[in-house]
Amino acid sequence: MLSSRGAKWATVDYAHGVKDTYDPESKPNGTVDFGNAENVLMHDALTEFINSHSHFDKQCCSYGEGYTGTFRLRSAMARHLNEYFHPASEIDAEQITFAAGVTDLNEVSALLTCDEGDAIMLGRPVYGAFFRDLTTRTGVKLEYISVGDTDQFGPECVPAFEAGFDAARERGINIKALMICNPHNPLGRCYPRDTLIGLMRLCAARKVHLISDEIYALSVYPRDDRDCEQFTSVRAIDLDGLIDPGLVHVLYGMSKDYGAGGLRLGCIISQNKRFSDAARAICRFSSPSQLSMALSASLLEDREFIERFLDQAQMVLRDGRLFAEWLLDENKIPYSRHGNAGLFIWLDLEPFLPVSETDGDGWAAARLLNERLREEGVVMSTGEAYRAETPGRFRLVFSMSEAVVREGVKR
Repeated sequence: MLSSRGAKWATVDYAHGVKDTYDPESKPNGTVDFGNAENVLMHDALTEFINSHSHFDKQCCSYGEGYTGTFRLRSAMARHLNEYFHPASEIDAEQITFAAGVTDLNEVSALLTCDEGDAIMLGRPVYGAFFRDLTTRTGVKLEYISVGDTDQFGPECVPAFEAGFDAARERGINIKALMICNPHNPLGRCYPRDTLIGLMRLCAARKVHLISDEIYALSVYPRDDRDCEQFTSVRAIDLDGLIDPGLVHVLYGMSKDYGAGGLRLGCIISQNKRFSDAARAICRFSSPSQLSMALSASLLEDREFIERFLDQAQMVLRDGRLFAEWLLDENKIPYSRHGNAGLFIWLDLEPFLPVSETDGDGWAAARLLNERLREEGVVMSTGEAYRAETPGRFRLVFSMSEAVVREGVKR
């Protein structure tokens, strides 16, 4: 017999990854996994570096300096962030807390900013797993805000969030934090500086935390065919007179920009010492391994390699997106054309929904289409999971070989 919470968690669907993945030679009938966002195209470069530079030190056999990041790793990450995030005030090692992935740190953020029954506000659509990350063990609620016809990334989105605060308060919901995904998942766009400033002013006025998930910060690529916003970290903005720096927190990690999700290593950066102290107290339950920390420190310390790696990754992602867009255009599949960040494209499959089979129910039709895609060996994240406002949206991950992307689009 399980506890009441154990019984509740037993009903949560945590699917395993796709095992029988498509390979044009060894598994031609395998599943094309467009759902798992990782940069497979950079695995060879990362593997080569690790195999040629790794040295297993006996220190990795011990508990070392503790559970939430060695000083070596935190120092290497601080240097990296100062170089690439261009912070208005320098990031030092003491502001950084590590855990076994940003997934865990999403939950930590919820636990440290909210009491049970409080809420975190997010715009929609947004990364679908935030719901599980932020709510499963915390008792925290999520308040999703629709911006309607307003550009979700322009400064004009701020009044929509402000109205969301008021509407939530009228319903007795106590919002304690606003969470954004910048660059955005699944839309693949970056927030302009003016919008970030507007959201900071809103959080300051409402006395709530601003949590910025910047896990795709350096997976931003140039586009010659259109103007696109480049990445601006919330730490790149001078917070003086704008918002209490202790209310602003950044999430980052090794999973996306470096294609190293298997290392299970993420960090939260905060200028709030009490926040960091509390994070370290509970991150001991999700400590990364000493080996993962040593490998990542070695990677981040090699600045020449990091520069080459990130330059290559950005070009690979640009080319991968352009190829996927070309295939989608050839097959007359609609999609959002604004993205220049992340590993994915936001599809609009509404014209293909079998609504005649679901009595006009668009969401039921989207679920039916998803089932049929799976039967054909294609897995994608659904718009329903990402709290899309209209049915028919799907997220296609393109950061894999052209042969795999071509096969998936064909199916």
